[in-house]
Amino acid sequence: MNKKYQNNLKKKEVAEYLILNPEFLVDNPEVLSSLKVVHDSGAAVSLIQKQVEILRENYNTTSNSLLNFLEEAKNNEKIFALTKRLTLDLINTSRIEEVVSITEKAFKKDFQATDCKFIFLEENKKSLPKRRVKDPDKSKYILGDLIKENKTYQGALQQDQSNFIFNKSQKIVEVILTPLSCPVVKGYLALGSDKMGKYDESKDSLFLDFIAEVVSILINKHLQ
Repeated sequence: MNKKYQNNLKKKEVAEYLILNPEFLVDNPEVLSSLKVVHDSGAAVSLIQKQVEILRENYNTTSNSLLNFLEEAKNNEKIFALTKRLTLDLINTSRIEEVVSITEKAFKKDFQATDCKFIFLEENKKSLPKRRVKDPDKSKYILGDLIKENKTYQGALQQDQSNFIFNKSQKIVEVILTPLSCPVVKGYLALGSDKMGKYDESKDSLFLDFIAEVVSILINKHLQ
């Protein structure tokens, strides 16, 4: 039998034995005290010291994970409260202009968007806010894949696309573009950022999707 294989087999047997018999080191403290582990620095430390080090690392990792979880939960709670307030304000609207105005102002003031705009891809809807109505063919030409799949787009924005959506109001470099689900009119709710990373595809759009659904119901109601 190969000597290397024998050594590996012995190591495996020892490991299995210690795992199945954790009381062995308790019953034989002289073995525990004689064990040495090479530290990353190259110095030999006792097994107990190594265990303490591992426990400390695990504790730090767990603590950081817990802090991140609590921070995210706190942030989600804040977003939920703002979403609830916006929804209640929207319910009391009686015209599409109010829906558009209240939503756009809320996202800029409360949700820290650099800019927020509705765009409606229609030609003959006189009841829609004129400054938010875009020609469908021109929209497809400029926005391209951003609206091609009719699903939420999150990511970078070219300058001509930014100018088209946000009317050259500010230099927007990133956008989250959410389609409205109105049967009578095709439209999108766009949030823009002047900094990269705020609306990239890794960010959750759950709250925005919910607001878009509420807005869609109200717009459809006011158009009937």
